[in-house]
Amino acid sequence: MATVIQFKRSSTQNTLPSVSDLALGELAVNTYHGRFYTEKNDGSAAVVEVGSNPASLTVNDAITFPTSDGNSGEALTTNGSGTLSFTALPSSGVVTFTYTITSTGTAVSGSDDNSQTLAYQAGTEQVYINGVKLVSGSDYTTTSGSVITLEENYISGDVVEVVAITETSNLVQGFFTANTFSATTADQVLSTNGVAIKGIKYIINATHASAGTHAAEVLLINDGTNAYFIQYGDVFSNASLFTLSSDVDSGNMRLLITPANTNTTVDTFQIRHQ
Repeated sequence: MATVIQFKRSSTQNTLPSVSDLALGELAVNTYHGRFYTEKNDGSAAVVEVGSNPASLTVNDAITFPTSDGNSGEALTTNGSGTLSFTALPSSGVVTFTYTITSTGTAVSGSDDNSQTLAYQAGTEQVYINGVKLVSGSDYTTTSGSVITLEENYISGDVVEVVAITETSNLVQGFFTANTFSATTADQVLSTNGVAIKGIKYIINATHASAGTHAAEVLLINDGTNAYFIQYGDVFSNASLFTLSSDVDSGNMRLLITPANTNTTVDTFQIRHQ
């Protein structure tokens, strides 16, 4: 008659043997889960799980996998010390929020015509009313990442569109702006961004029909109260077309320009860091 060989065992859910329960190399089984355990000793005694249905999984004593599944759209990421976990992937792209106005006011926020809730990063947005693009700082202000405040009232029947770049990672990809300054007034707003964006690199290119071209690079930062910038790499074909300054105003970090000539067009390419 065949001999039945039985290991140390427990039928209690989630019960694991301890080092004191096993001799080195001895096996134990939890019959509730069908999982085997043994004692190992690499200078320090420990109980490890063996088998094809582990409660936890460690590869090469270096990479530890999570014990439960993540959510849809998440990916495994490492903490740099061998522990993996599920992390939501950055959502990025361009989203257009459309609001068909039925009242009078200045604030644009909340759910749009497609039940999308307005969210944007200040400085990345573009705002249109009835198809006409508005100028940030002149025609509207970005007081938060969920409200656009127009300088003039919208009325029933207007259509307001907010084109926003959505990005949850710290580094925001390049952003382009174009402005034409009809006057030489000092400290006109060239760019305005929420103070959550701590640093921006600008490549600035100014052109004028008769005065030529002027290009420069600028680094702009803020500490929540004040803004600081450095301008470098200036090159111009005839004479300087602008001077710059900066400040923090109403929760926005601003780069300000004083054009040397009327009707100066200024393009910027920006790389931002949260």
